[in-house]
Amino acid sequence: MAHIISLANHKGGVGKTTSVQNIGAGLARAGKRTLLIDFDPQANLSDGFGYRDLDYGVFEAMLGEIEPPVIEIQPNLSLIPANIGLAGAEMYFSSYTAREKILQKTIINKVEQDFDFILIDCPPSLGLLTINAFTASREIYIPLDAEYFSMRGLDNLQELIYRVKEDLNPVLDITGVFFTKFDGRLVIKSNVEGLIRDQFGDRVFTTTIRSNIAVAEAQAQGADVYSYDSRCNGAQDYEQLTQEVLKRHESLVTG
Repeated sequence: MAHIISLANHKGGVGKTTSVQNIGAGLARAGKRTLLIDFDPQANLSDGFGYRDLDYGVFEAMLGEIEPPVIEIQPNLSLIPANIGLAGAEMYFSSYTAREKILQKTIINKVEQDFDFILIDCPPSLGLLTINAFTASREIYIPLDAEYFSMRGLDNLQELIYRVKEDLNPVLDITGVFFTKFDGRLVIKSNVEGLIRDQFGDRVFTTTIRSNIAVAEAQAQGADVYSYDSRCNGAQDYEQLTQEVLKRHESLVTG
């Protein structure tokens, strides 16, 4: 049975999709059967693997028109892509009964036995799609750019998580917070890091993802950072973060 983690932050530009891609690739490199679900109507995760303008994806599977379209990217790493159709999902499903569980019923239940990890790339919003992702997940990771505006929306995100936990998914919890695009030489970055570590304690990963142009270059080439340049800072940071993810997962399972 897969361990399901949503990566969420309703502020855009914090490296959420990049982190889904590269943590997922890191887990696959560690021998874990890993599925990534692109649940963002912008479909940047799909684009980051070279899949653009598809006429099928997660939305069509949620409609029941197709089976979950699992694409094998590389050994141990697969993707369920998104397309522009997902942009209309919130309005389309708004009148459905049990609409918060559509992702769970139409996709997760059908594929989770085939994987060790499922990572969901949530949209930068707190609407029905994000609620579906949280309802299907056990854990939530929050990537943060260590800036003031990244902190401002955390209260709203935590409130939504609390409501989903209370009403729909009692096992849900924030179990990981990490910093992206980090430059410790900047005072504001270090100050925000300290505030977040005070707020979230040991849920904050030790690893920070340094600013590194190779990460963006890899996505432009339709590849994860390891495939693009395994020696760059971005690859080293995501490898270290992946090892923390695995250790944290082990402690959850044994605990």
